[in-house]
Amino acid sequence: MGNVEKIYKLEISRSQFDRIGDAFELEDHYVNAYNPHKDTVIFSVSENQRKRFAQHARKQKNHLYRITQM
Repeated sequence: MGNVEKIYKLEISRSQFDRIGDAFELEDHYVNAYNPHKDTVIFSVSENQRKRFAQHARKQKNHLYRITQM
């Protein structure tokens, strides 16, 4: 059995997702669904993506670091 990469599925407010998208230039294929009643976005991030986001943010030492800590 091979290594299976962990996938995080998150549901956050649309405005919060917009801030993350602006910081990291997220693409549409990360989005799984949008809930218009709750105004939330459900999206997926792999373990490798999470690590790259965190590594990039640590190097920047600005608002990106705080965004990855959510």
